[in-house]
Amino acid sequence: MKSTRIYLLLFTFLFLTSSINFSCSWFSSDDEEDANSNDTITEITSDDTKDNNSTKAYVADDYQIPEELVYNKQSDDFLIDKLYPIGWSKDGKFAYIIEPADEESGFYLFEIVVFDMINNKTIWSWKPEESEEGDLEMTWKENYELFKSSLNKYEITQDNSFELLKDKTTFKDNEYQIVLDTKTEIQPDYGIDIIKNIKISISSAELGSKEIYNQNTEDYSMIIGAFVPGYLLSPNDGRIVVICQMERIGAEGPPNAVYFQLIGADLLRGFHTDSGS
Repeated sequence: MKSTRIYLLLFTFLFLTSSINFSCSWFSSDDEEDANSNDTITEITSDDTKDNNSTKAYVADDYQIPEELVYNKQSDDFLIDKLYPIGWSKDGKFAYIIEPADEESGFYLFEIVVFDMINNKTIWSWKPEESEEGDLEMTWKENYELFKSSLNKYEITQDNSFELLKDKTTFKDNEYQIVLDTKTEIQPDYGIDIIKNIKISISSAELGSKEIYNQNTEDYSMIIGAFVPGYLLSPNDGRIVVICQMERIGAEGPPNAVYFQLIGADLLRGFHTDSGS
């Protein structure tokens, strides 16, 4: 009877020891898999990381005055709309401030915008009343509580590391290139070419291509140049915001004015390949 108890105790000890060793080996294997599965493409957060982050509740936060993103280096030669990116939401929204170029209006011009990158629509914006007084810092401080509550409403997290990217980008082993096409015609009163249509597409050798912007311009727009200086990468959901700058003849003649159009684009969905080849 005594020997039976000894065998039972020995068997129990061996069973528990093997179970502990198995458990340690299992956790270690997972850690190794996690270490080896890191996505080498770091421009945009992977979908797995996004799904994990999306389970975390948004926490309301404070905001700082955003820095200007210079998208046109020739600012001294033009009247330019200034762009101040603020941040992103996890569900495809982008917030920014624009200071439109002042063409002899005498007013301080300002607008804060929350932009839906999925539908390419402004879902909230605010402008101050026209005034000859004002600047970015004054407007921000005087209306900060409004800005804070609105940005928190749309769950915007401020980003302090915006970078205008110009080269090809890669995401999930796909390489992308932005393609701009324009159509022009002679403007008889000025005898110069003006742009009548602007089309922007994204092409990928792996996925195909898709059109993200197609706009006919009005005759009075007098757009004489269009250019894509770069794009911004969202850290959340595999999306980019493409910046298209457009040059038009100044209302009072030179200098010409440069303004921008923002276009949101998904880097995985909506692509198509040419058939029949």
